[in-house]
This record gives sequence, structure tokens and C-alpha cells, in this order.
Amino acid sequence: MHATSRSRRATAERRVNDVNRTSRRRSRLIGLALIAAVLAIAVTFVTTGAISRSHKSVTVPPAGPKADVTVDFGAGVRTIDPAAIGVDESTYGTPSDITDKKAQHLLKVLGVGYSRLWVTLADPGNSASRVVCGAAGCDPDIDVAKWIKTMQGLGEVPVIGFPDTLSAADAAAIVTRLAATAANPVRYWVIGNEPDVANQETATTYSQHFNTLYDAMKRADPSILIGGPATLGFDQPFIQTFLDNSASRVDFVDFHFYPGRETAAQLLNELPQMSADLATLRDMINHAAPSRAPDIAIHVGEWNFSADPVTLGQFAYSGFASMLDADLLGRILSGGADSLAWGSKNGPMSLVYGDGTGAPAGYTSDTPMPLYEAIGMFTGAGRFPHFGTTMVAATSVLPDVDAFASSSPDEVVLVNKGTGTLRVVVHVQSDNPQGATVWQLHQTKPTPVPPVNVGTVSSLDGTFKVTLPGDSVTTLIMTNQVSNRR
Repeated sequence: MHATSRSRRATAERRVNDVNRTSRRRSRLIGLALIAAVLAIAVTFVTTGAISRSHKSVTVPPAGPKADVTVDFGAGVRTIDPAAIGVDESTYGTPSDITDKKAQHLLKVLGVGYSRLWVTLADPGNSASRVVCGAAGCDPDIDVAKWIKTMQGLGEVPVIGFPDTLSAADAAAIVTRLAATAANPVRYWVIGNEPDVANQETATTYSQHFNTLYDAMKRADPSILIGGPATLGFDQPFIQTFLDNSASRVDFVDFHFYPGRETAAQLLNELPQMSADLATLRDMINHAAPSRAPDIAIHVGEWNFSADPVTLGQFAYSGFASMLDADLLGRILSGGADSLAWGSKNGPMSLVYGDGTGAPAGYTSDTPMPLYEAIGMFTGAGRFPHFGTTMVAATSVLPDVDAFASSSPDEVVLVNKGTGTLRVVVHVQSDNPQGATVWQLHQTKPTPVPPVNVGTVSSLDGTFKVTLPGDSVTTLIMTNQVSNRR
């Protein structure tokens, strides 16, 4: 093809454009005329009745339910350890759990999982001496092996702790007696108890103790699992140093949670801190031991809504306490941790009332405390099924309502942290009609009352309306399984 000059090319392009414009103008005029004709004919037909109007309408899908709480039982968030809802054995007076049949019955009915017992040697340094209860004020004459057997008979999973200041030989001797050669061996062990406060140890010193004892204990029984450092609170610098030195060994990381002297508003503000601490700790573990991180568990080895005597005296026997305790437990489970509430039996910080002063009239030995009833809203305490082993997605748009849910069985626990009664809309993912049995814990008097069955609610579209009193805990047990699991 021959080249064309620029001027001739420009002239040719102008002519083509002129022709195209004329052609397009003519096409538009013809098109507009045809459209006008068609419209005129259509109007004539409609007005004369030659063509009937169609009565068919387009159906607009209804908007989704406006829910305050949304739960998707098919959206698993994490697996929950079957023994995750536990307690610390804290009965150091008389009668202790081992001789208190009523307390034993209450613990069994509650469905306690992990249960920690503190021990030591009667004569530290003499590895052949007796294993005895190691907590201050406990009865050293109690047969620890028998106590452990009692715990296991109640369905508890013992977690044995002893001082990190014991020698390697002493630690191995205790493991040998209670794990390696025991008929019902103890598999979970904690080295040390609040070493950052009790012994004023540095994290480096504690880590050295931990590593030495860990190695000796594993030689005695390689199948056991060992945790630490059991700091008084979430002491992040201490725990970080511990992970730097011991992440290659530790099987679970343990810390305690005890707010101090605080007002009701301050205690409520502490709740998100539990969730934040657990998220931070999981990140720390992931970074410290990326290859082992999925196998390293987290224990909140002791917790209560407070440890301050004044704060406990004000709230421990109230419905406010049961609400706080239930919310803390839900957050621990949601955070992927195991819970060991302090404790089983003594004063205001326990599941059942024991020795102590300051309790309201009506409290006697073995009276279930608000903490007991709060935990029972997850375990069922023999009234309804235990919370499931899969935590599922549950969200609340209400600032005063926290929601926790599990599948298999399908349950929803709602905590109203406010003082006012709320009418709440709960939507669960389902296409089938469903029902739910509703249990509610709402203590308004000084002495605790067990949760009551307030009836059933039903739904055609997975939407339920539930009334939540102030400072209350409500558990919904789904009576029909969700069919559209994802």
C-alpha cells in the first residue's frame, strides 16, 4: 500500500466524517419517527381496550430481620476444650472438698472441668517425703492422692501446681507418684504460682526454674503437659520474657485475672480487657513459637471479678456479680482459653460458700454463690445441656448486651450488663421454624437463686424476641437444629 500525504489524509478524513455525520443524523430522525409511531399505537390500543393491562407484579425480596443479636450456628469460630470450664480447689479449711459430700455433689452437678490443686513436699529437699497440700492454711494431713481420686470421680480434670523453687529431683518425684505410676494419672501441671509477686522473681529467673523443672518432669513422664508462668495479672513484659526463654517447651501459658478496688462502672470497663489480653497473648505465642503455637493452650488459671475485700464485700453476693462472672467466662471461652475460676469453696471468691465473714443472712456452708450460678448458665448445672465444644459467630449491636453461642448443642448466652430491662430481638441463621427454651438468672435479693425456666419462644424465620432484665444472664437452648449449616 502506498503512503498518503498528510494533507490528503486530512481531507479524506473530513469527507468521511461529513458523510458519517449526515448518515447518523438521517438514522436518528428515522428512529425517532418510528418510536413515536409505536408509542401512539400502544396508547391507542390500551385506551381502547384492544390490549389488556398486565396485572403481574415484580416481588421485591423482603429486607432481612432487624436483629439486636445475630447468631450463625454454622459459622464456627473455634473449638472449645471439653474441660475448659473449670475451677481452683480452694478448700483449705474444714470441711474440705474431700470430706464434704454436699460440696462434692454441687461440683459434680455443676459440671466442672479442669480443677487445680496446689501441692508440695512435706519436706522439700527430701524427695521421698509425702506429697501434701501446698496452699497456706490447708490441712497437710489430707491424702493428696485420695483428693485427686475424688476430683476425678466428680468428673474433674486435675491440674496440679507446685512451687518453681523446688529442686528438679523433688519435681520429678511428685510427677512420678501422681502421674507416672498413678492408677489415674494427672496429665496437667503448673510450675509456680504468681512468681512475679509471691517470690519477687524476675522473669529470667523464673524461666530458668521452669526450664529445669520442665525437663526433669518430662523425663519422669513424657506424656504430661506443663504450663506457666501463672502471673498475678496479665504481666505482659514478664510473660514475653518467659516466652523468649521457654516457648520451645511450654505446653500452655497461664495467667491470673483479678481487678482490684473498683466501682461498678470500673468493673464493667474491665470486661473488654479480658478479651484484649487473650488476643494479645495469642499473638505473642504465635510470634514466639510459630511452629508450635497451635499446640500451646492458654489457661486463665485463676480469675474472679475482683480480689479486693471492699469490692467483694459490696458485690460478691449480688446479681451484679453473677452477671460479671458470666460475662468474663464467655469472654475467656470466646478468646480460645480455658477457665479456672477462683475458687471452689471458702469466702466471697468461691463457687459455694464456706468459711468467712460478711455474708448476708441466709448463707450457710455450701450455699451456692452467684459465681456458681453464673457458671451454671454455661454448663447447665443439670438443668439443661452443657455449652457446646464449638464457639460460633455471635454479635450484638446493643452496648449493654454481650452474646456468646455454641453449636452442638445450639445455645446462646445473653448477658445484660445494664440496669434496665431490654426487649431484645435475636436472629439465628435458619430456614426452618424453630423453638428455644429460655433459662434466666436474675438475682435481686442478697441470697442467690438458681436460674429459672421462663418458658419457650418460637419462630418461623429464626427470629426470637426475648426480655432481658437488668444485671441478668439468659441462655437460649434451641429445640430444633438449624438446617442450613454452612
